[in-house]
Amino acid sequence: MDLALTLQTLVNGLANGALYAVIAAGFVLVYRATGVTNFAISEFLLIGAYLTYTLSLFLPVLLAMLLALPAAFVFGVLVERGFVRPLLGRNVVAVIMATIGLAATLDGAALIVWGPDQKAMGAADIAQLPKELPNLAFNVGGVFLSSKAVWSLILALPIAIFLIAMLKYTRYGILLRAVSESETAALALGINAPGVVAIAWGISAMMAAIGGAFLAGAAGGGGPGQHLILLGLVVFPVAILGGFDSVAGAVVAGLLIGLVEAFSQLYLETLLPGISQAIPFVIVLLVLMLRPYGLFGQHRIERV
Repeated sequence: MDLALTLQTLVNGLANGALYAVIAAGFVLVYRATGVTNFAISEFLLIGAYLTYTLSLFLPVLLAMLLALPAAFVFGVLVERGFVRPLLGRNVVAVIMATIGLAATLDGAALIVWGPDQKAMGAADIAQLPKELPNLAFNVGGVFLSSKAVWSLILALPIAIFLIAMLKYTRYGILLRAVSESETAALALGINAPGVVAIAWGISAMMAAIGGAFLAGAAGGGGPGQHLILLGLVVFPVAILGGFDSVAGAVVAGLLIGLVEAFSQLYLETLLPGISQAIPFVIVLLVLMLRPYGLFGQHRIERV
């Protein structure tokens, strides 16, 4: 076994897993606050990446990513206020179908605004503005780490950990936990439950924008396009594995899925082509059969 190659695969798997963790944490945050499964999370990823791309036509990519975050936050709040809030309290199947309809609507809107072609991140003339984040790739002892992997580890993973700490130790985290337990009781106690929920959707959109920007090539290679929707589907295996109501579980599961993908691509892809893309969903099937509430989800027993 090549130790250097194994270490390289390990770190790259953790880097991809950090991106999955960021996106899934935002996804779980919305579910925890409202009980709504956002089937449009892949489109949130897509819109966030396109926002970063659009700003990068006029600004350095790092600044474009930073300015895309408040834009994504506003987008998430507008979706919650204009589309999701009127549906709360309806039949759960109706809400699920509505979020699927939202996904199709956002997908079509992205095609109309930005077109079907994959874009190149940054200015058309590379001499004008930096098209990518600074190259942090390095090679140590035969272990090569790409710039994307390094940026993912130093930015995406700390952001996910910060979200966990925020939910546990800040006033907003306490309010969110109160709303998730009972919105009616929270309102009775004077908590602005609609505001708390709107912020949750805004944060979710911001986290998706971060993941979308990295997956779209802000740290090297490619650009935003419809392929991001397929990448965004990995959020569902991550959320199910971690537990739908656990943000910390989503972070841990994201790292695990990233590692499993990386090592399956290294050792199994030649024997079973496509296995690295399928294996997260195989894991989901196993989890649903053996531990349907995930690694860290609450084990709830209901009388029927």
